[in-house]
Amino acid sequence: MPRKITVTVFVLFCSGLLSVFSQETTKQTRFFETEYAIGKIIPNDFDFFPKNGPQQIVAFNYGILKHDTSSWGRFYNFPEIGITALYGNAGNNRVFGHQISLLPFVTFNVFNRSKAVYKLRIGLGASYFSERFDIEKNPTNNVISSIFSWDIRTALYRNIIETNKFVLKFGVGFAHQSNSHTRIPNKGMNSLLFSVSGQFYTNENYKKPIRISNEKYASKDKFVHFRQGVGFHEQNEYEGPQTNLVRPVYSTTVGYGKIVNHHVKLSTGFTYRFYQHYYDFLTDSNIVGLSNNPTLNASNFLIYFNGELFMHHVGLDFDLEVNLYKPFFNHFHPSKNVVSTLRQILSTRKGLNLYLFDTHSLPKTNMYIGAYVNTNLGRADFMEFSVGILKKL
Repeated sequence: MPRKITVTVFVLFCSGLLSVFSQETTKQTRFFETEYAIGKIIPNDFDFFPKNGPQQIVAFNYGILKHDTSSWGRFYNFPEIGITALYGNAGNNRVFGHQISLLPFVTFNVFNRSKAVYKLRIGLGASYFSERFDIEKNPTNNVISSIFSWDIRTALYRNIIETNKFVLKFGVGFAHQSNSHTRIPNKGMNSLLFSVSGQFYTNENYKKPIRISNEKYASKDKFVHFRQGVGFHEQNEYEGPQTNLVRPVYSTTVGYGKIVNHHVKLSTGFTYRFYQHYYDFLTDSNIVGLSNNPTLNASNFLIYFNGELFMHHVGLDFDLEVNLYKPFFNHFHPSKNVVSTLRQILSTRKGLNLYLFDTHSLPKTNMYIGAYVNTNLGRADFMEFSVGILKKL
């Protein structure tokens, strides 16, 4: 079941981002890019994490520079959209094997007042690792345990050399791979990477058009938000004697916010979550201070802060969450240092929304379906699907 869920989410993720590529592409400059990256895995568990050396990646990127006059192309300062195929190793081939990834991406021009050219790239897709956890053959790999994992990458690039058809860039980025806790062990792989890349354009007119200010975008539309989600979470060895059990996580969210300039959604609100396997464990056990009220103590109350980028029917969604109440997790993942304490307090949520109506048509009411990776500050928690509604005030 979890494997089918994971594959379904990957298809939804990739098809959603690829749908952006097909929007209004009447004026295009295509590019091919080769990239070499080197870096290191950042352990998220200092007590037990597989040893690893330098991480190395070779990537091939294909995409287009949007010159069209669509509203989102102008607003995001004529971004690049494309897809990455990469091969890499994580510094320990015996434990992690070889990595193959496929990621659609969007690259935004940033720091536009700087004389140098900077670009921010966001990619979301899937990774395959040739070696995974096996209780007999590969017991030390507590990082990757499923055939496919999420692959989420962000990188900041600076142009070093520019000619009419070629750009040499230096980049620094962060990568995260995990199956979002649908199969354990799954501590997840977090990496800091430095890269050099050469970008070749298919014609000499690769320079982006000049963005023209348009007063009609100077708006702030207020809205209320409701979302209902269901996630999939596998119990691990820290959370009870019975592992490899996938149970649902139910989420209900209400919020309020503003849509700035028709393209950026900013909001805050309240989320309630209920972990089914936490409840099952508490009802079958006698945990002092928890089992006396299993429903409440299997719950999670939090405040979230959200940012979302609208691109027609697609939204790239990011949440930072502050846990107000999460007793089960805090009991079985006690505070030992600064990182574990922050992990009790903060969580994140990253994903993709597909909207029923074009977000740029400014509908009074819009509905969406979404898929997300939920983490406890870099450590996977659960994979989630949701349906939601935005209602303008």
